Amino acid sequence: MDVFLKVVTSFPTVVYSVLLLVMLVHWLMTMLGVLEIDAIDGLLPDEIGLDGGDGAHHGGLGGLLLKFGLHGIPVMVVFTIIAIVGWSFCFFVELHVLGTMPDGVATTLLGVATMVGGLLLSIPVARIVLAPVRRLMRRYEPVTQRPLLGRYAEVRSPEITQTHGTAWVEDGGAGLILQVRADLPGRFVRGDRVVLIEYLDAQNAYRVTSTEEFERL
Repeated sequence: MDVFLKVVTSFPTVVYSVLLLVMLVHWLMTMLGVLEIDAIDGLLPDEIGLDGGDGAHHGGLGGLLLKFGLHGIPVMVVFTIIAIVGWSFCFFVELHVLGTMPDGVATTLLGVATMVGGLLLSIPVARIVLAPVRRLMRRYEPVTQRPLLGRYAEVRSPEITQTHGTAWVEDGGAGLILQVRADLPGRFVRGDRVVLIEYLDAQNAYRVTSTEEFERL
């Protein structure tokens, strides 16, 4: 235990020990309901969403996260992974290398290099670990309803009725399968092109019309 305490309170491990302590306090407060998991994100400038956007328009922390492929995840989750990886790296280097060297300038410089090395190692590890998390968050990200109005869609269900029907909308990726409704059952069948004209909140669906009627509006 004495060796453990000596290592975690020695430079450079102590830097990551403090960061881990801050992360621990944050997650405890989150578990108690004092903080939201992404509460810190709103206090940081230039945050960016899951799609990343155009990196040229983001500076500060948001630009760094985008550059290193760590965007789209709550900042405190990213910091936690970085703290764990950096702390582990520095701990073992301090235990097996730095702790056996005499105090001096060379040891201090090697300690600084170890601290930086822990950060450089933690970034790709965090990117690998968080990649599936980002994909999961993107999959379940709520669809913004209003920008979809006026979009063209292709009917996927056998027909569209007042209570049932689905259509596929191009979104620049794999596309979206949406619930759609029509006033006249059987008017639109699989393969027809339709236009989303109204969002029906109660049904979480879109009212559609034909492309011809929409273009005459």
